[in-house]
Amino acid sequence: MKGRILVVGGGIAALLVMVAVRIVQLTLTDSPDLARRASEQHHERIHIAAHRGAILDRHGDTLASSVERPSLFVHPQRVKDRGRVQSALSAALGLPPPVVAAKLASAAPFVWLKRAVSPRERAAVQALTVDGIGEVTESRRFYPHGNAAAQVLGFAGVDLRGIEGVERFYEHDLRPLPRTLEIERDALGREILTDGLEDPSALDGASVQLTLDAGLQSIAERALDEGVREAQARAGTAIVLDPWTGELLALANLPTFDPNDRRASPPSHRRNRAVTDFYEPGSTFKAILASAALEHGVVRPDDMVFCENGQMSVGQWVIHDHSPHGWLSVAESIAVSSNIAAAKIGERLGRERLHAFLDAMEFGKPTGLDLPGEVGGVVRPLADWSRINLMTTSFGQGVAVTPIQMARAFAAIANGGLLVKPFVGMRAVGPNGEELWAHRPTIVRRVMKPETARQVTAMLEQVVDDGTGTKARIEGVRVAGKTGTSQKVEPGTGRYSADKRVASFVGFLPADAPRLVILVLVDEPQTAKYGGLVAAPIFQAIGAAAMERLGITPSRPSMPWQEAAVEPVEPAAAPIGVPSFIGLSKRTAVIRARDLGWMVQVNGEGYVQSQTPAPGAAAAPGKELVLSLAPTSDVL
Repeated sequence: MKGRILVVGGGIAALLVMVAVRIVQLTLTDSPDLARRASEQHHERIHIAAHRGAILDRHGDTLASSVERPSLFVHPQRVKDRGRVQSALSAALGLPPPVVAAKLASAAPFVWLKRAVSPRERAAVQALTVDGIGEVTESRRFYPHGNAAAQVLGFAGVDLRGIEGVERFYEHDLRPLPRTLEIERDALGREILTDGLEDPSALDGASVQLTLDAGLQSIAERALDEGVREAQARAGTAIVLDPWTGELLALANLPTFDPNDRRASPPSHRRNRAVTDFYEPGSTFKAILASAALEHGVVRPDDMVFCENGQMSVGQWVIHDHSPHGWLSVAESIAVSSNIAAAKIGERLGRERLHAFLDAMEFGKPTGLDLPGEVGGVVRPLADWSRINLMTTSFGQGVAVTPIQMARAFAAIANGGLLVKPFVGMRAVGPNGEELWAHRPTIVRRVMKPETARQVTAMLEQVVDDGTGTKARIEGVRVAGKTGTSQKVEPGTGRYSADKRVASFVGFLPADAPRLVILVLVDEPQTAKYGGLVAAPIFQAIGAAAMERLGITPSRPSMPWQEAAVEPVEPAAAPIGVPSFIGLSKRTAVIRARDLGWMVQVNGEGYVQSQTPAPGAAAAPGKELVLSLAPTSDVL
């Protein structure tokens, strides 16, 4: 009995020692780990989902929003019969079999199968009843208008981060606030919200409202699509701009893409050509030249220019016009788009003054438009301007601009001489309705006097009335604009292509009270080459529909060419006016005048600068003519 008592007592003592040791171990050694595990069991941190902010047009129409979509994941170790499951998942989700095989063979405990799946894909996977596959609801970006303004809006990735366009530029405003919540669990694992739950919508991203008009955007896209298809062109761009505020009302690019399914289109279709691509503007640049020349007073609209009958040699180069002309006024030379006249006007203006005017217009610099990827174009440094560079720049060759730069330059003519900063972001509004910021029109500087702008506008109206831009006419509306056709430079050679062209038209309407500046650019048209034939009709289609949408009434009665049925009228005999002798040498002018029966009085030496009576005036009795001559440098 005594022995048994000793054995039992010893066992109890040993057990107490073991318990004591374990208590010490738990208290001193394992305490931190146990406390952590207990905290994990009774406390949890959960993520509160919030939505990315919406993108709206100027009237509140939704252009981009966030929607809830399921995403599928897999625990690879729990999947059995992987060969059968791989084949079934590949068919259900439209994924390549090797991709699915790699996901199922992963050693990770959690692998995404596919995010933002469609209802059909979700139902197909659920029907497989595969163990180890689950789903979680996530937000996905949705663009209700499909490819409308796709390059402006851009898109957001599966993680709802902006990648291109407005989505990227205004990422800071659109992105929802990250938020986690601490909760406790009771002994049965039930959640206890000790601090309450705030409204998740308060964490949503801000809504960004744009200056775009969804209706005008649709008009521009339809007209551009039809025009580019008819011309069998490579690409096209159309811009609609408010000349007074700089607000971008529409911007269309072709080819385009659907941001809801951007993988269906190549990356080149996502490029916003209006800000990322530059081109030689060709004859549309003559409106800029005319603005500079009139602003500096070196010419007047009625000054006469001799256009060399279509061909002029300058050293080893030859400047051509698309059709031969003799004497033209400055206004007439713009209307018929004479390169030779532009070259002569450019020489009179001089490289310093022309370069300074281009610099004031900010050619060669980004406009500051709130979209990513904008480039500045190319303007040679003044030190690199030779005589031929001055001449070719005068008619838009050897200088590179972006479409948005050209639209802004014509806006400066339309609004009376003010260079405005273009913008597309109008305002941002937080989830609580508070306005976070708002853009206001910004005048960069005055680039020309109102009188200069008025004179250039009159010239541009003549382009549309009876010049190269007649296909831009709109019934009952005064339209001012300029055609352009430029050769493309062959990549890698630096030489102009023999057949690749850029056709363009830039203008504004109504010319007497401008509301819209519209630019149309068609890249590599095949059916015709000239801006007046390819781009002007697209301008006309956009302008006419835009006038109707905005409720702009006609600014003048229909002109004779716009009448459906007009009785033919026999024209009265027109009097023969005084011929022009301006620009001729003294000898040539005197011989020609006397051959025509004029009595000539000559003042000065050199070339004829002015004459009395003026060219085109009714012949005076006695046919007396006074010619005033000046040195070569003072005539065109």
